[in-house]
Amino acid sequence: MNIRRIINDYTECNLFEIKITDNKVRFYYHDRIEHFSSDKIIVCKDNRKYLVEGKNMVIETMFEEMIVISGVIKRITMVDTNE
Repeated sequence: MNIRRIINDYTECNLFEIKITDNKVRFYYHDRIEHFSSDKIIVCKDNRKYLVEGKNMVIETMFEEMIVISGVIKRITMVDTNE
């Protein structure tokens, strides 16, 4: 973990969140995007992977603290990689 992230986590409320609205999925404060295609996107946070499946999906907006995925979203699955 880098020093900037430690300070931001301490001074701000940087909690991981997923919001689903209007055929869009927003991930706040994720770690990385592991996979990206038009039918599958994998977003990682700590030891968990969030698999978003659908059709014609795109990353509409991408910032350090948030990404917005739009398209025909069919399913979101969480996988714990510690198991």
